[in-house]
Amino acid sequence: MPRILLLALLAAAPFAQAETYKWVDERGVVNYSNTPPASGATPAVAQAVSDRVSTYQTDPQTNNAIEVYRRLDANQQEWLQRQQIMAMQAQAAPASSPAYNDYYYPPAYGYVNSRRIVRPVVFHAVRTNAPRAAPSASLRRF
Repeated sequence: MPRILLLALLAAAPFAQAETYKWVDERGVVNYSNTPPASGATPAVAQAVSDRVSTYQTDPQTNNAIEVYRRLDANQQEWLQRQQIMAMQAQAAPASSPAYNDYYYPPAYGYVNSRRIVRPVVFHAVRTNAPRAAPSASLRRF
C-alpha cells in the first residue's frame, strides 16, 4: 500500500509544479494566479514569481531577546545536569565511616582533645593466699 501511494505522488509531481504570477491591478490590489492576467485587464506590473521561499531579517532586538532566553535555558539545563550528577554520585558513594575525633571519650580512656594522655602503668599485686608482709614504715604515712 505505501508503495502505491508513493508511486501516485511521484506521478502527480509534474502536474503540481506550475508557474505563479503576481500582479497589481488598477485599484492597488495584489493578485496571485497560476495564469497570466486577462488581456482585458491591463495590469500595472505583471511578473512571474520565482520558485523560492521569501525570507526576511528579524529585528535585532528580537534576536537579542531570543539569545538571552537561549542562554538562560542553557544555564538552567547545565545546573540541572550538575544536580543530577551530584545526586547520582552521592547515591553511589559508600557511607564513609565517621572520624574517631568526633567521638566523646570518657576520662577513663585517657584522651583529652583527641590526644592520648600518657599515664604510668600501675601494676597490681597478684592475690595469693600467702600471708602478707607488714608494710614498711615509709608507706604508713599515706
